[in-house]
Amino acid sequence: MAARRIAASSIDWAAFAARVPEGQKAMFNAFKGKSDTYLRRVLSLPETIPKIQFAAYQARIDVPGMVDNFKKQYEALEVPYPADTVSGQITEIEKQAAAETEVFVKQSEARIVKLKEELVKWENMVPFEQMTMEEYAEQFPDEAINLDKPTLWPHTPEEQIGYVPKDGTET
Repeated sequence: MAARRIAASSIDWAAFAARVPEGQKAMFNAFKGKSDTYLRRVLSLPETIPKIQFAAYQARIDVPGMVDNFKKQYEALEVPYPADTVSGQITEIEKQAAAETEVFVKQSEARIVKLKEELVKWENMVPFEQMTMEEYAEQFPDEAINLDKPTLWPHTPEEQIGYVPKDGTET
């Protein structure tokens, strides 16, 4: 009985181990060891409750009906297996995670297409080592030095003459 219950919910440890990151292998091995210990304990237990020799007790106990009463109660004893109350929740979380993963994959595919287009642009561009200042200004107009309006080093907005911070106070 115990073996059948455990076998029905056994874990594919090889597939599980394949998904564990390198940095978490020690924790995974500790978890698997605990799980194996628990499984061995459960499998060491008998599938049914042990049989009691009530005839031997009946011969020794003088109180009439006492052994029969215990025998009837013992045979009626049934330990209920806990009801599964979380599988539905796990299935819901699994469906939600699958939907989120699907959305993420679609977004990633869109990003990949966009980045491939950008990669083509970068591959077709003249290498920086061979680029002239005019070609650089043409390719990166926001980063190129504007010769009509020169800036001061380090060429950040905060270091330029007349800069006013967003809060309105002048430095």
